[in-house]
Amino acid sequence: MAPTTFTSIAMVAFAVLVLTMASYAWLGDWEPRARRGPDPQDRARAEVDAFRRAIEAYEREQRGRP
Repeated sequence: MAPTTFTSIAMVAFAVLVLTMASYAWLGDWEPRARRGPDPQDRARAEVDAFRRAIEAYEREQRGRP
């Protein structure tokens, strides 16, 4: 079955529509993402863990002394 003029026009229109949508999705409405710094909760957690390790080391040292 040979393609008709209408079919050819419809295929070209569909291709243009798909290319337009793809180019808009790729290039259009681009907004830069703000870089987030480290989470304050993570820093606080790390400080608490370091403090706990220091306390445990101090307690081990004190237990070792007569």
